Amino acid sequence: MSGWRGGFLPASSPRGSPRGLIDAVSEIQRYHVIERTGQDIPSDFLTVRGTLAFFGTGMRTGLLEGAFLGLLLPLAWGVWEDVIPAFGGEAGVFGKCLVFFFGFGTSLAMTAVLGSLLAGCRGGNLARKAAGSLAWGRALGLAGAGVIVFLAFNLLFSLLSPGNVFFLCEAVRGFVGDPAPFYSGIMAMKEPLRGAAAAQVLVSPALGLVPFAARRFFGRG
Repeated sequence: MSGWRGGFLPASSPRGSPRGLIDAVSEIQRYHVIERTGQDIPSDFLTVRGTLAFFGTGMRTGLLEGAFLGLLLPLAWGVWEDVIPAFGGEAGVFGKCLVFFFGFGTSLAMTAVLGSLLAGCRGGNLARKAAGSLAWGRALGLAGAGVIVFLAFNLLFSLLSPGNVFFLCEAVRGFVGDPAPFYSGIMAMKEPLRGAAAAQVLVSPALGLVPFAARRFFGRG
């Protein structure tokens, strides 16, 4: 214990509690550096409060990722359905796939970061426990956000009936001028909206669980 007592702060302390994702990852890396020197820190050194702090940070991250996906996926699906023009006109298959890649870019980057973090914590008890709490929190946040977006988008789909959209267009006529293009745009986006909702609720759990697969296949502990 005396080898690492100086300068080490448990995650449950006020200074050591992660305030965000970067703080959490930095803290886990610090645990890993200490443990990599051969100083074995028992996993139960991370108290319940510390474990929940990492879990909560991961959940907030997952919810924010889910909200961001909820904004981008309808646009990507609209390009796929040729409702939204891209690259100066109708996009080809490569262009459509590229738009989807950009739509998932943030979550893919976060998945890679957490996957490498879990795979890198090969022997450290404390670092592995903290990284696992962070990743499980993100997985739950992503899945929860996917369900919320799915329900919200399908409710919106049901509300966007031709009659309701017509009354909306008439209400904003003074702002948009001729409401016909506005009406056509809203009605054309209904199916992309529902497709995006289905895609998010299906893909979100996979994005949350991929880091654990990376730990299994690339980690050794």
